Amino acid sequence: MLDENQIRSTGIQPAAIVTDSHLERLIERDFGSDANEVTKKLADIGDNIASHNRISAAILKLSNKNIDKVDHYIKLAKVDTRDVISQAEYPRCSELDFDEMEERDMTQIYVEDWVEYSKWFNH
Repeated sequence: MLDENQIRSTGIQPAAIVTDSHLERLIERDFGSDANEVTKKLADIGDNIASHNRISAAILKLSNKNIDKVDHYIKLAKVDTRDVISQAEYPRCSELDFDEMEERDMTQIYVEDWVEYSKWFNH
Protein backbone atom coordinates (compact mmCIF):
# COMPACT_ATOMS: atom_id res chain seq x y z
CA MET A 1 0.00 0.00 0.00
CA LEU A 2 1.13 3.51 -0.74
CA ASP A 3 1.77 5.91 2.06
CA GLU A 4 0.56 9.47 2.41
CA ASN A 5 3.87 11.00 1.29
CA GLN A 6 3.83 9.08 -1.99
CA ILE A 7 0.33 10.33 -2.74
CA ARG A 8 1.27 13.90 -1.84
CA SER A 9 4.43 13.83 -3.97
CA THR A 10 2.77 12.34 -7.04
CA GLY A 11 -0.75 13.76 -6.69
CA ILE A 12 -2.02 10.50 -8.13
CA GLN A 13 -5.09 8.75 -6.78
CA PRO A 14 -3.99 5.28 -5.65
CA ALA A 15 -5.70 1.99 -6.48
CA ALA A 16 -5.87 -0.95 -4.13
CA ILE A 17 -3.93 -4.09 -4.94
CA VAL A 18 -5.65 -7.08 -3.37
CA THR A 19 -4.04 -10.50 -3.61
CA ASP A 20 -5.79 -13.83 -3.04
CA SER A 21 -4.29 -14.05 0.45
CA HIS A 22 -5.41 -10.50 1.27
CA LEU A 23 -8.94 -11.34 0.18
CA GLU A 24 -9.00 -14.56 2.20
CA ARG A 25 -7.82 -12.67 5.29
CA LEU A 26 -10.45 -9.94 4.84
CA ILE A 27 -13.26 -12.46 4.41
CA GLU A 28 -12.20 -14.43 7.46
CA ARG A 29 -11.66 -11.29 9.54
CA ASP A 30 -14.99 -9.69 8.68
CA PHE A 31 -17.23 -12.74 8.41
CA GLY A 32 -15.65 -15.46 10.57
CA SER A 33 -18.02 -18.42 10.67
CA ASP A 34 -19.79 -17.16 7.53
CA ALA A 35 -16.54 -16.92 5.55
CA ASN A 36 -17.31 -19.89 3.28
CA GLU A 37 -20.74 -18.50 2.42
CA VAL A 38 -19.28 -15.08 1.64
CA THR A 39 -16.55 -16.65 -0.52
CA LYS A 40 -19.23 -18.47 -2.52
CA LYS A 41 -21.25 -15.28 -2.90
CA LEU A 42 -18.21 -13.35 -4.14
CA ALA A 43 -17.53 -16.07 -6.71
CA ASP A 44 -20.84 -14.97 -8.26
CA ILE A 45 -19.16 -11.78 -9.45
CA GLY A 46 -17.61 -13.91 -12.17
CA ASP A 47 -14.09 -14.81 -13.20
CA ASN A 48 -14.29 -12.75 -16.36
CA ILE A 49 -14.36 -9.46 -14.50
CA ALA A 50 -10.92 -7.90 -14.23
CA SER A 51 -9.78 -7.10 -10.71
CA HIS A 52 -12.04 -9.66 -9.02
CA ASN A 53 -10.14 -9.39 -5.72
CA ARG A 54 -10.25 -5.60 -5.69
CA ILE A 55 -13.99 -5.58 -6.38
CA SER A 56 -14.54 -8.28 -3.74
CA ALA A 57 -12.61 -6.26 -1.16
CA ALA A 58 -14.72 -3.21 -2.00
CA ILE A 59 -17.88 -5.25 -1.47
CA LEU A 60 -16.57 -6.45 1.89
CA LYS A 61 -15.75 -2.93 3.02
CA LEU A 62 -19.12 -1.55 1.98
CA SER A 63 -20.95 -4.49 3.56
CA ASN A 64 -19.41 -3.57 6.91
CA LYS A 65 -19.52 -7.15 8.26
CA ASN A 66 -23.23 -7.48 7.35
CA ILE A 67 -23.71 -10.61 5.25
CA ASP A 68 -27.10 -9.39 4.02
CA LYS A 69 -25.44 -6.38 2.38
CA VAL A 70 -22.98 -8.57 0.43
CA ASP A 71 -25.70 -9.56 -2.06
CA HIS A 72 -26.71 -5.94 -2.57
CA TYR A 73 -23.18 -4.83 -3.40
CA ILE A 74 -22.59 -7.84 -5.65
CA LYS A 75 -25.65 -6.80 -7.68
CA LEU A 76 -24.34 -3.24 -7.81
CA ALA A 77 -20.92 -4.45 -8.96
CA LYS A 78 -22.49 -6.51 -11.74
CA VAL A 79 -24.12 -3.36 -13.13
CA ASP A 80 -20.97 -1.23 -12.88
CA THR A 81 -17.91 -2.25 -10.88
CA ARG A 82 -16.86 1.39 -10.59
CA ASP A 83 -19.79 2.04 -8.27
CA VAL A 84 -18.49 -0.27 -5.55
CA ILE A 85 -14.83 0.61 -6.03
CA SER A 86 -15.46 4.35 -5.88
CA GLN A 87 -17.62 4.11 -2.76
CA ALA A 88 -15.16 1.81 -0.97
CA GLU A 89 -11.80 3.25 -1.99
CA TYR A 90 -12.70 6.85 -2.82
CA PRO A 91 -15.72 7.82 -0.70
CA ARG A 92 -14.93 11.54 -0.59
CA CYS A 93 -14.16 11.74 -4.28
CA SER A 94 -17.29 9.80 -5.19
CA GLU A 95 -19.42 12.39 -3.38
CA LEU A 96 -18.00 15.28 -5.42
CA ASP A 97 -19.23 16.32 -8.83
CA PHE A 98 -16.72 17.26 -11.51
CA ASP A 99 -17.04 21.02 -10.94
CA GLU A 100 -16.29 20.63 -7.25
CA MET A 101 -13.30 18.42 -8.04
CA GLU A 102 -11.66 21.16 -10.07
CA GLU A 103 -12.09 23.63 -7.23
CA ARG A 104 -10.74 21.39 -4.45
CA ASP A 105 -7.28 20.23 -3.46
CA MET A 106 -7.73 16.71 -4.76
CA THR A 107 -4.41 15.47 -3.38
CA GLN A 108 -5.64 15.99 0.19
CA ILE A 109 -8.88 14.18 -0.61
CA TYR A 110 -6.89 11.30 -2.14
CA VAL A 111 -4.85 11.08 1.04
CA GLU A 112 -7.92 11.10 3.29
CA ASP A 113 -9.64 8.42 1.19
CA TRP A 114 -6.50 6.28 1.13
CA VAL A 115 -5.88 6.56 4.86
CA GLU A 116 -9.46 5.45 5.54
CA TYR A 117 -9.21 2.51 3.13
CA SER A 118 -5.79 1.47 4.45
CA LYS A 119 -7.00 1.49 8.06
CA TRP A 120 -9.90 -0.77 7.13
CA PHE A 121 -7.71 -3.01 4.99
CA ASN A 122 -4.93 -3.42 7.56
CA HIS A 123 -6.77 -3.61 10.88
